[in-house]
Amino acid sequence: MKSLFFIVSTLCLFQVQAQLESEFLTHITKSIIINQDITTVFDHVKNTMNDDTWRSEVNQMQADGPFEVGTTYTEDAHIGLNRSFITKTILADIRKNQRAFYVTPQDAPYYLSSLREVEKIDDQTTKFTYSVEFDSRMSKDTLGINLSPKILAATYGIIMSKYLRNLKRYLQ
Repeated sequence: MKSLFFIVSTLCLFQVQAQLESEFLTHITKSIIINQDITTVFDHVKNTMNDDTWRSEVNQMQADGPFEVGTTYTEDAHIGLNRSFITKTILADIRKNQRAFYVTPQDAPYYLSSLREVEKIDDQTTKFTYSVEFDSRMSKDTLGINLSPKILAATYGIIMSKYLRNLKRYLQ
């Protein structure tokens, strides 16, 4: 009986923790049509080592191994007031000419995930969708102030739209 109580209590604690954490999550999704074949677009956006060609905040990227699921990528970026904000993500899932999904390791100070999806419109046209989800409390380290997920979604959403335009110019 004690073990059942422990299991139920633990599950309830995890559920409460998940609900508390979700109130701090910022979700942003942006898409753009690129006049390029799906393979060219996917081969570029799937690998964060190419992010400096379209995400102007990236100072430097490093990988701890070859491009494959399980590889950890370390990003040094100029975000807000922080000129060298370090974020580690792991390539968690890749599906050729469909999607690449990155997520922070469990010991990261803040949660962050990045989903990069491509969709073939025709032989020379691809829709790229870039989605990020991150802990809004990260703004304390990047901007010096805690901002709400709603404010971060609006402001970083504008920046993400610019990044997608940069990517389109780079690939076309």
